[in-house]
Amino acid sequence: MSSIVNSIVTAVTIAVVVASGGTALMGMASIAMGGSLAGLGAVAYSIGTIVATSYVASALTIKPRSRNSSLNQQTYAIETQNRAQMVKQPIIARDMVYGDSKKSGGILFMDTTDNDKRLHIIVQLSSHEIQSIDTVYFNNEELTLASDGTDSNGLTQFKVTSPSKFAGDSEYDASRKAIRIKKHLGTTSQLADADLVSEVTKWTTDHRLAGISYLYATIDYSQDMFPQGIPNISAEIKGKKVLDIRDSSTAFSSNPALIIYDYLTDTTIGMGVSTSNIDTTSFTTMANLCDTNVNLSAGGTEKKYTANGVIYSDIAPMEILDDLLTSCLGTLAYSNGKFTLTGGQYVSPAITLTEDDFISGINLVTKKSRKDLFNTVKGLFTSSESDWMPTDYPMVTSSTFVEADGETIFADIDLPFTTSSATAQRIAKVVLLKNRQQQTITGNIKGTGFKLQVGDTVSVTIARFGFSSKVFEVAEWSFNSNADDFSISVVLKETASSVYDWSAEESAFSLDNTTLPSPTDVFAPSISAVDELRTFSETPIAVLIVTCASNQGTTSEFEVEAQNTNVAGSTYINLGKSRGNIFELVNAQDGAVYNIRARSVNAFNVYSAYTTIQHTVVGKTAPPSDVTNFSANIINGMAELSWTPITDLDLSHYVVRHTSDTASATFEEGQILAQKVSKPASTVSLPARNGTYMIKAVDVLGLTSINSAKSKVILNQIDYNFNVVETSTQSPNFSAGTKSDVEVVTRESVNYLQLLTGEIFDDASGNFDSQLGNFDDGGDTANNVEGTYDFPVIDTGNIFTSRVTINLGFNRFDSTSLFDAFAGNFDAREGLFDGSYTEFDDINVEMLISTSNDNSTYTDYRNYILGDYKTRYIKLRAKLTTLGITSTPAIHTLSATVDMPDRVYGEGSIASGTSSGGKAVTYSPAFKSVQALGITVGDLDQNEHYVISSKSATGFTITFYQGTGTGSVVNKTFDYQAKGYGYLESS
Repeated sequence: MSSIVNSIVTAVTIAVVVASGGTALMGMASIAMGGSLAGLGAVAYSIGTIVATSYVASALTIKPRSRNSSLNQQTYAIETQNRAQMVKQPIIARDMVYGDSKKSGGILFMDTTDNDKRLHIIVQLSSHEIQSIDTVYFNNEELTLASDGTDSNGLTQFKVTSPSKFAGDSEYDASRKAIRIKKHLGTTSQLADADLVSEVTKWTTDHRLAGISYLYATIDYSQDMFPQGIPNISAEIKGKKVLDIRDSSTAFSSNPALIIYDYLTDTTIGMGVSTSNIDTTSFTTMANLCDTNVNLSAGGTEKKYTANGVIYSDIAPMEILDDLLTSCLGTLAYSNGKFTLTGGQYVSPAITLTEDDFISGINLVTKKSRKDLFNTVKGLFTSSESDWMPTDYPMVTSSTFVEADGETIFADIDLPFTTSSATAQRIAKVVLLKNRQQQTITGNIKGTGFKLQVGDTVSVTIARFGFSSKVFEVAEWSFNSNADDFSISVVLKETASSVYDWSAEESAFSLDNTTLPSPTDVFAPSISAVDELRTFSETPIAVLIVTCASNQGTTSEFEVEAQNTNVAGSTYINLGKSRGNIFELVNAQDGAVYNIRARSVNAFNVYSAYTTIQHTVVGKTAPPSDVTNFSANIINGMAELSWTPITDLDLSHYVVRHTSDTASATFEEGQILAQKVSKPASTVSLPARNGTYMIKAVDVLGLTSINSAKSKVILNQIDYNFNVVETSTQSPNFSAGTKSDVEVVTRESVNYLQLLTGEIFDDASGNFDSQLGNFDDGGDTANNVEGTYDFPVIDTGNIFTSRVTINLGFNRFDSTSLFDAFAGNFDAREGLFDGSYTEFDDINVEMLISTSNDNSTYTDYRNYILGDYKTRYIKLRAKLTTLGITSTPAIHTLSATVDMPDRVYGEGSIASGTSSGGKAVTYSPAFKSVQALGITVGDLDQNEHYVISSKSATGFTITFYQGTGTGSVVNKTFDYQAKGYGYLESS
């Protein structure tokens, strides 16, 4: 590189002075070469090289970049990456944007207001006026903008409409958006931003930033929007407006010829060349060539050459021109005081050189050194398809050349101003084919050479070389002179029209196969929720458990919040932010509906959107588990009931019912025998009764098991050694007893004793339409919740210990059993839709008992228990209760029996005596009834007999006689045994 530059300096001196933001000045020094003519040197800028007239080099030499700028642009790749990055430095290079590009730049101003809640930032895009700011990005996320009014200067204020995370209102002021964007295109007459002047005292109307295009953004702080701090702000823009020398108009253009012309003549950042020093004809020809349409393999067309990119004031003009020329395969020459632009196409020779035109020996090089050859071209370019990041364009290779070389030899040709994959491939093909045109002629020619300049083609005919009108391109040109003669030294390189041939043969461009995740793309998690009961200080409470999951490997944490919708005005409460995926809300409200939302957080503290679900906390509202392994064993007249304790934490107790039905027993038709068997008991002893025992668990909220557990006791399992003393049958008429808030109704020819229902429709007072309740339910009242039926008093005749047994049969009747008559929510109804549910537990019939010895003073009514009672007078009461609004127990069978157990009483070795009145024997105590009496006499002969008289429940009289009749009384010793029932008690 240094030899090339030194050679150029030898031929022509170019002095470029660039100050930060200053004007590029160029002075052209005359060429002093032994007193020869001045201004005849030529400088050629071609792809990958700089060719001077005094230096012979390949026009396709690949040069390394060595730049030392404020943006650390050591390579083209770094340069393009830096273009879209905000920079905060005290001094930055000015820049010019040509064509389309994605651009950010220096932070020209940054301040906060509203107690550091609102950030004001200005990001420079270019050091000149531009055509437009098309798309704005925050951290490489494209923003969709919409007008949100104008400022006092008439400049549009933009709001963000997507992505949604940037589109919200300010967290501090709901009247404004969190983000506001304003675009300044950099006109020399632009005014200071009116909003910034109004909101920030440091910014005044003098701060116009005239001639600088920029974005002004106001951002309200939000951890969710900007977890990594201030976002990088960039934009896709259409760059500088340039002069079109073909019609003298000034407008945006990506035409390389017009852009090179603009850079040469620009007096701010460009080279400041006078237009009189530019060959406008050559630039016009090149501009027209660049605007030629080329067919594409996928259909459609594109311009043959375009230039889109950025130049910086702290990069050497030669480097800048070299980059620009790559976009059109151009050659920029300075000859005879003018810059000329050629290249990009094959031009037929206008001059023919023969051996006669050479005035010195001809040096022919037929083949290049292997180190200068390549057979495959690859390199970097930028494109909107790759988000303006440097990307490999599809490489161009020749299988013929690869086979000839025996291996693939790469050439890296970067195209910094090319944004089309098809254009890049066309340029790469020309570069490849030019490289394989290996023959080079070096020599001095006579005055004919004055008609040539670098980039021209000539036809060469030299018979001894076998050249007949063979086309060469002028690669280098220089003037030689001495005291006696002068000549033109030339380097001619082989070329052909086929080098530029193209027939829509480009490969489709595809992005790199590896797609790395963006740090701003965080997937929302999936979430699920359950609840369970736990015991704290022996109190069961509900715990809501939320589980999060994400299939994105970059997720490092989850954040979960919950809201109790049952509480008016409630807000979300945070359940935590953790690397774990399980979160808990302790002491959740039973039966409450919770909104649950969760989001993922990655290692950069970027949050995803929320995933939201609803969960109804069951907690203690879930019915307790069904009782299992329930059994009844009969031991000594007692039913020993046992079961497996349930493990529900909110268990309160168990309730046991009994029904005489052994075929199709239902819980609702059972009489409660044990109202509360407290935990942790798993057994209870109750009097043995024929029928079915049933049990349910009850929790702390009073909820019962869904299904009851049942155990049958068959008749022969119980020792029935009792004797019926009294029977009191009340069904089916229920007329003998006393009713309170109960009534007898008949359904399907069966009488039922049930709680009083609402009044009959036509018995109601007042207006017809003022009645509450259902039309067919009879009026404005529901059933009574409690009523009683008292048996007539049972008199056993004296004070005995008796077994009282009640035969009770009832079912559940609900006047709203019809679907459309049920109160409350439809889905709150227990059981199946068609009403077949048989496990209701909202009704009960309790049997109560009261006793007295004198029929005057009675005990209080107490719960009846199958057992033995010492009394004479017995009162029985059926107490009907309901917890339902319209349900009632309906008794269809009701009776009671008073039984006394068998009793055997006897004495032995009693002397009868000889009294004519006989021997009186008294039972102690007396029976209720004697069923049999047996006498045993040890020495009674055949002539003796006895007579029993006055036999009763209290005793008997016996007399022994000798012979027939009752004439002679004898004394005998006898034993007796009386069998009956009843045991007369004292009061």
